[in-house]
Amino acid sequence: MLDGRRELLRALDAWRRGVAEAPVVCKWTAAGSTTPGSSTLAPTGRGADAGTGNGKSYLVVASTGEVDRHGDTVAPDGWRLDAYRANPVVLWAHDYRQPAIGRAPAVWRQDGALLASIEFAPTDFARTVAALYQQGYQRGVSVGFRPLRFEERRDARSGAFLGIRFLEQELLEISAVPVPANGNALLRAGDDAARRPTTPSSDTAASVVMLLRGLRR
Repeated sequence: MLDGRRELLRALDAWRRGVAEAPVVCKWTAAGSTTPGSSTLAPTGRGADAGTGNGKSYLVVASTGEVDRHGDTVAPDGWRLDAYRANPVVLWAHDYRQPAIGRAPAVWRQDGALLASIEFAPTDFARTVAALYQQGYQRGVSVGFRPLRFEERRDARSGAFLGIRFLEQELLEISAVPVPANGNALLRAGDDAARRPTTPSSDTAASVVMLLRGLRR
């Protein structure tokens, strides 16, 4: 994990100096690498309950602004979502070499978090992953993004490096993962994805609703 972290920091520095392209940042906890394409899909059969998630929408918290397990923060207001909405892929563990296992028909910012409604594809492996979420064996999700603006997080007294503060970022994909870097990036238990905003551009409308609720108190 340390080698992958150093690789990411070197890549960010090279991009900031204009000698390399922006790296892809994947927010999950993986043994050995933080770069895409590092996972392997194990062959799976279609079990008796493998189809339970097919056609169902799942509401997930894809990202929040809290400090994650890498020591980083990702600004909720910094998400750029237009490109993702044109290609809303859901992957398994940030494996860019494999076909998508699902899609996110809606993704939006709300209450300091990035939320998404995800649906799994009608393939054997995707059905198996859906069953893990449906039956509570797995809840984690993670984001893969291209950083646009960032700065270092340092201790106010010692100046020690703490992590990276991502200020603006382009969402590339959302992945189903066993362990996310952000401890809050989870399936919302008991929530129905049908409660998502009716249009992708409803961030402002959601804020207005919250304001009105506050006035009623």
